[in-house]
Amino acid sequence: MSNVRPFDLRVKGLKYHVKDGVSIRTILDIEHLEIASGEVLGIRGTSGSGKSTFLKLISGIVTPQLGTVSWGNELLSHCSEARRDDWRGRNCGFLFQDFRLFGGLSALDNALLPLTFRGKITEADRDRAEKLLRQYGVPAETQASLLSRGEMQRTALVRVLISSPKVILADEPTASLDYSNAFRVMEALINAAFDLKATLLVVTHDSQMLKRFNRVLTIENGTIRGPGL
Repeated sequence: MSNVRPFDLRVKGLKYHVKDGVSIRTILDIEHLEIASGEVLGIRGTSGSGKSTFLKLISGIVTPQLGTVSWGNELLSHCSEARRDDWRGRNCGFLFQDFRLFGGLSALDNALLPLTFRGKITEADRDRAEKLLRQYGVPAETQASLLSRGEMQRTALVRVLISSPKVILADEPTASLDYSNAFRVMEALINAAFDLKATLLVVTHDSQMLKRFNRVLTIENGTIRGPGL
């Protein structure tokens, strides 16, 4: 890419493998991939195809055995663990299938959790979190364990958005929801990414949800294919 922006993703010669008994099993082998800053796209693949590992590699949770992962001029795959953690904490938001809420905390307290790692939570932070929860139809003071599944996922979405991330990674975010709630969450996720001008990558096997994306990549047998590659 010319005129590289901070959140342009570039993957080159990436290989990731694990031991499988006495042999080595290749999980991912991606020669080249570029995703422009602010792009919104879907990633599909069968179970075990490497989709979740791909998200872990591009976010620096794990590092490849070979190849590079860069966000802008940040060569993330070659950074120390502490630097990768810092980059991810400042720039990246994750939305998971299993919500990862603390059941004993209110929806509001769950939404504010990412900000506790940055220092004292202000009244402005609380006001913004409450506004987002109202926007997505979640009762702020209700204990998370008492929320419906749709409300839980929307609370998890607010928790992602409260930090205004520049990169949003979603791993099967609608898999445990009925169609109505799945559509609502996906619509909110895509709209939020546009509002934040964030790069959004959504891993899903749901063909209906994938119709929401102009560009869809497929991970199959460890390789990635699709338009623009």
